[in-house]
Amino acid sequence: MPAHLNHFKVVLRCANMQRSREFYTNVLGFVVQQAWTEDEGRGCILALDDTQTSAGFELYEMNRAERRFQEAFTRPLENDKIDLQLRTDSLDRWIVRLSGVWPFSGPEVLSWGQRWIKLRDPDNLLIAIYEEIK
Repeated sequence: MPAHLNHFKVVLRCANMQRSREFYTNVLGFVVQQAWTEDEGRGCILALDDTQTSAGFELYEMNRAERRFQEAFTRPLENDKIDLQLRTDSLDRWIVRLSGVWPFSGPEVLSWGQRWIKLRDPDNLLIAIYEEIK
C-alpha cells in the first residue's frame, strides 16, 4: 500500500437512514462504529465487526441543507454500475438467515468457481454474497 494512504471507506448516500441502517445491521449483521446527526443530514460508520479499524462503510442520509445534495439521492438506484460483494465461508448459513427475512435470488454457481446469492438493499443497491467453491 502506498505510504501516503492508511485508511479508506465507501460512502453510500441513502434515501432513508432508518431503513438502510436496519437493513445493514439487522439483516446483514454489520456493526455501527459511530453515528451522528447534523444540520445537513445523519449518518453512521459500519464495519464487519467491532475490531475493524482500517476500513469502513458509511451510510449518509443527506438533506437539502447539504450543498452537495441531489434529488437522485432520494430515489432508488436505477442501474448496477456499482455493487457490494461480500464473501462468506458458508453461503448455506446466509440462505437460512435470509429466508423469510429479506428477498434474494439464487444460489447460483458461477463459472469462475464461486456460488452466489443476490439481494438488494433499500435503495436498490445490488448485493452479492458468495463463497468460493472448494
